[in-house]
Amino acid sequence: MTEAAVERRLPTLGGLPVFVGTIAAVLISIIGFLFFDLSLAAIDRRESAAHAASAYDHGLALLRSLDPDAALDQFRIAAALDRTNVAYALGLSEAMLEAGRASDAESTLKVLLTRTENDGAVNLTMAHVMAREGRVNDAKAYFHRAIFGRWGADSTTRRLQARFELIQLLTEHGAPAELLAELLPLEDVSVDSVALRRRLGGLFLLAGSPARAATMFHSVLLKEPGDADAYAGLGESALALGNFRTAKADFAEAAARRPDDTHLRDRAARVDTILALDPSANDLTADERYERSRNLLARTVDVLTRCGEASSTAVTSARELLGRAPAPAARRVAGDSMIGAAIGLWNSRLPRCDASASDEVLRSVFVRLTG
Repeated sequence: MTEAAVERRLPTLGGLPVFVGTIAAVLISIIGFLFFDLSLAAIDRRESAAHAASAYDHGLALLRSLDPDAALDQFRIAAALDRTNVAYALGLSEAMLEAGRASDAESTLKVLLTRTENDGAVNLTMAHVMAREGRVNDAKAYFHRAIFGRWGADSTTRRLQARFELIQLLTEHGAPAELLAELLPLEDVSVDSVALRRRLGGLFLLAGSPARAATMFHSVLLKEPGDADAYAGLGESALALGNFRTAKADFAEAAARRPDDTHLRDRAARVDTILALDPSANDLTADERYERSRNLLARTVDVLTRCGEASSTAVTSARELLGRAPAPAARRVAGDSMIGAAIGLWNSRLPRCDASASDEVLRSVFVRLTG
């Protein structure tokens, strides 16, 4: 039988063999079910995403209200529903840290950093964990990664925040050289940022850079001429530079603007004490210079004696020098010898002597004498 004859004998439907129509109907049904399943899956994903987002938002609210344990549960839900979302895992680690589970937070962040090692927020949170655990050097490293890491649209603000957190860490652990290194990139901050410049002035003082501090405080006064804090900052800067008369004038300006501030009065009084001890002032007579030199050496001996260096050879020699009574004509030379002895004692003092309450007066005088 020919193929044409076979085709004539097959049942047809609409001009097509019936089995072809059946196959087409099955395929259409399969495609329909597939689209239906995909639609259900899309709906399920949207619902899961919405649930995760809601749990995350709830977790943030609980964290802000200082309930980290409850926040932890919400962040767990969000992270379980969407394991690819960095924010959810980050929120989970922050809640762990605030709940006192720093080691768990560290483990979570380590996994996160394998995927997002340059993420600024993740590195910042890890810095918080390291700081909480007392691992200061590790914290510094992660703060640096956060400062130079990837951020969103508010990158400038977030990087500045991370840098100031690092600066705070450095001030707490007495690292003036590192502190200065972190402050230098902020030196050219906008002159309109008065509050920031005032803050930077104080930080430059802590970092041992009084000249830069003075520059910041002067720029504050250009914008706010009556700012008492800026005048007080200038006073501290001048004091650190050994410019005692300038310091006295600056503290007087600050006190005039805040007459009830006892701290400013105390600082002004301290400058008066320093001025009365300083043997290097230009307007002193030979007798005045001798008396100040003698008082300086006696005060230095007293400080070293009180901090346990009474038996040292240098202290003994200084006491012998103080016991002599030079002739009036020899007072200038004797005064120079006393200043030299005082400087030698001060430079050779043990670190424990820095705890003395009288040190600031002596330190300020010696800054001027040796600067």
